[in-house]
Amino acid sequence: MNQKTILSFGEVLWDLLPEGAVIGGAPCNFAFRMHNRGHRSIMVSSLGSDTNGTKAQKELIRLGLPLEGLQFVSQFPTGTVEVSLDADRNPNYYIVPGVAYDQIELNPYLEKIISEVDVIYFGTLAQRSTRSRDTLHWLLNHSPTCAVKVYDVNLRKNCYNKQTIQESLLQADILKLSDEETDESCELFWVG
Repeated sequence: MNQKTILSFGEVLWDLLPEGAVIGGAPCNFAFRMHNRGHRSIMVSSLGSDTNGTKAQKELIRLGLPLEGLQFVSQFPTGTVEVSLDADRNPNYYIVPGVAYDQIELNPYLEKIISEVDVIYFGTLAQRSTRSRDTLHWLLNHSPTCAVKVYDVNLRKNCYNKQTIQESLLQADILKLSDEETDESCELFWVG
């Protein structure tokens, strides 16, 4: 297999399920899957300098993911999502705002590593804040022209807007979205 360098940008968070906390976030899950397939997988995110951040760091190490793309902030907590289930066991999500992955900053490591990437994976959630969105767009605009850009639409209630989706679609080479996200995107962009 030809090993690729894959940069996965966005949220590392704890899903607070009724059964207990599980490390998650679509970009984190993608980074882990690509690492398990033998690729050089770089997770770019920010964790709080709190207990959840320490636990997340230990869990990522246990999963074998390298940590050089992680940032740590003391002013914001590590991301969490409160998950509840309705009577039919369908999940409802409350994605806590104002968390560490909203504060991903451009740094010398990212400025250097971007020239080496073959794939950039990104979603919508980490773009809800200006700082993380600006960092992502810098990376997208400074990546090699041959780098494949994978956009996982992953719409979450109160965590996106039309402009963010539109700008992301214009950057994407590959698009991942569910049937529901397809319907929602069509409604947002329907002209008629």
